[in-house]
Amino acid sequence: MIKQTGNTGGVFSTPDSQRGGVPAYYKLYVLLAQKIRDGELQPGQALQSENNMTAEYGVSRITVRKALDVLEQEGLIVRRRGARTCVATIENDVPEPIVEGPIDNLLTRGLAAKALNIETGWKLATPDARSALRLQNSEKCFSVTRLRSHADTPFSYSRIYVAPEAAQILNQDDLGSEPILVQIEKTGLFASSADQTLSAKLAQDPAASALRVPIGSALIELRRIVFDKMEKPFLFQVSLYRPDKYEYNMRLSRDSATARPQWRHT
Repeated sequence: MIKQTGNTGGVFSTPDSQRGGVPAYYKLYVLLAQKIRDGELQPGQALQSENNMTAEYGVSRITVRKALDVLEQEGLIVRRRGARTCVATIENDVPEPIVEGPIDNLLTRGLAAKALNIETGWKLATPDARSALRLQNSEKCFSVTRLRSHADTPFSYSRIYVAPEAAQILNQDDLGSEPILVQIEKTGLFASSADQTLSAKLAQDPAASALRVPIGSALIELRRIVFDKMEKPFLFQVSLYRPDKYEYNMRLSRDSATARPQWRHT
């Protein structure tokens, strides 16, 4: 892992191509991009020279240049011939995450996100899906693998599993771009509650290729089980998000009326 430790003369102990499966240029890109977004590198501030970065992070100049190429493509830096590379001078030029908050809510409010349904069909449920949907070992469910993009940039890769009863009333031949849950609710089966977890996940194919990130890079994983009003699960979703394109924000309220004050979602 790239880390800044002062004048190290090289923080990697292995060649660029053998560092944990994640390209060194991508690690350097992530580190510098985070510094820019966190304000550690200010708009208009000059970056270190390529030679200094090579010495600081223990990588080759080719690695540094590839990282800077990605930062430039993202609009985070400005490179001019004969001048030092600088952080984008106007703060508004620094791209914000494409998506903030629950995807379904944003799509309902009009987020212009395209969906590519990579694979659909009936198949034996995975162990996780079988457990979430309370299915028998030999029972099939309807599965959708979906990639969402905004402005031609992919940001989420999802596998959605629908219980047989709910799938029977779903128009399986014309799924379009609407969230699968929204399509199910249009048939009269409504969600009442959900169990949801957020965690980190290392990118693997096919998700890594679809999201255009290196294998082994970090992704945000969302897992959600959706229940009807009878507390019966009918949809299980596993979504992977690019952390540079997605933020999950929530507001909390402080319940201090008890002997043990707690934070609660609002």
